[in-house]
Amino acid sequence: MKKTTVVALFLILPGIVAFLTFNLWPIVYSIYIAFTNAQLGNFPIESTKQLQFVGLENFKWALSDEKFRRAFLWTWFFVLTSVTLKVSSGIFLSILYNNKYVRGRLFYRSLLIIPWALPLLFSITVWRFMFDPVFGPINIVLKSLGISNPPNWINDPWWGFIALNIIEVWLAYPFMMTVITAALQSVPDTLIEAAIIDGATYWQRLRHVVIPIVSKPIAFATILTSAASFQYFMVPYLYNAGLFEDKFLLLYGFRKAFGASPHYGRAAAIMVIATLVLAVYMYVNVKITKLQEGAKG
Repeated sequence: MKKTTVVALFLILPGIVAFLTFNLWPIVYSIYIAFTNAQLGNFPIESTKQLQFVGLENFKWALSDEKFRRAFLWTWFFVLTSVTLKVSSGIFLSILYNNKYVRGRLFYRSLLIIPWALPLLFSITVWRFMFDPVFGPINIVLKSLGISNPPNWINDPWWGFIALNIIEVWLAYPFMMTVITAALQSVPDTLIEAAIIDGATYWQRLRHVVIPIVSKPIAFATILTSAASFQYFMVPYLYNAGLFEDKFLLLYGFRKAFGASPHYGRAAAIMVIATLVLAVYMYVNVKITKLQEGAKG
């Protein structure tokens, strides 16, 4: 073996060890737990009761559990609503602040990425106060406008769901806006000028020239943000975990592991199912949007 190869292996060895220890091993171990009857009383291994291999029982339980199915459907419903709002707001803000007639657009862009820089815990805490049904500024404003019975954003499932969509848009639009803005700036001016000479209106230029050119970056950002919505956990957990425990898949799995009657095997099975579904979803979308062709080119 060449000396340079030995040196290279020596340099990457710490990274490989760290990856195997902190990334790969927890995944493998979680998959193993999903095929056992691990629960409070026989897990961890030091417990008196023996851990047993149960095969696919935990997966059968999950697929037949009404709360799991409800959480699965609600999660995809949230993906649909939140991604639509995030992509729409990202495109709108990107086009708006990429317009040369908007003065101070660089300053506005700097302000608009503030949600990206704030700690997630801080942002959710502030939004929870904003939506407080009694003391929150949102309901105070609604009452001042003549709405005597404003929504209960914290404890009502539907209004809480709407609140989570608003919070998610606020948290995610900086990413969407950054990706789409970068894509818009790569559109050649010559194409726009040619379209203007041909008599195309602003909306025709946007639809037939700009959007087709930036479609792949938008598709890439959409796939990533939809995957993030599918893995939605921290925001509903901090906002009102009890209200949303059977409406978000990862939150339901977490509560199954650390709730009133912990069952780690079933919780691990839920996480494995969620991971497989997300992997298939990502693969299918990459194939449909042909993003891999852009990477090869």
